[in-house]
Amino acid sequence: MSARLLRIREWERLAWDSDFRSGKMASLCFVSQRQLQRFFDQHFHTTPSKWLRQLQCRMARKLITEGYSNKAVAYDLKFASNSHFCREFKKIFRATPQSFAPAYSANSQMSPIDNEVANRLRLGVETGGPFGLITVTVSETETQTTKVKTNRRTP
Repeated sequence: MSARLLRIREWERLAWDSDFRSGKMASLCFVSQRQLQRFFDQHFHTTPSKWLRQLQCRMARKLITEGYSNKAVAYDLKFASNSHFCREFKKIFRATPQSFAPAYSANSQMSPIDNEVANRLRLGVETGGPFGLITVTVSETETQTTKVKTNRRTP
């Protein structure tokens, strides 16, 4: 077995540097892909590709629980596409990525002005033209006005 591989302590950092590709990882370690496969089989009891995919999905789960979107995670962790990310994530965890997302409560995460705009749009309040002004009283001393783009056509 290659002594080089035995000295490596930061496998996750190496995986990140290799863009989660086993061939690139082997070249960064200055060993052949076959040597890397034998090492992984002996020490991790899996193939480099499977280990890298599992690592990617564990990192993805951590990011999603912190509130990142699927698209951001897929891009940051070098998945080919958003659908590729979701498919691989389901293989590992048997659940969709969004099932690990923090619960979203519309009223608790929106500002007072965003809540008012959402309520008025939901109730169909006309805002006048394609851009309307909505004034919201945030507190007794503060009033905010915002422009809202609506997709409704006015007669």
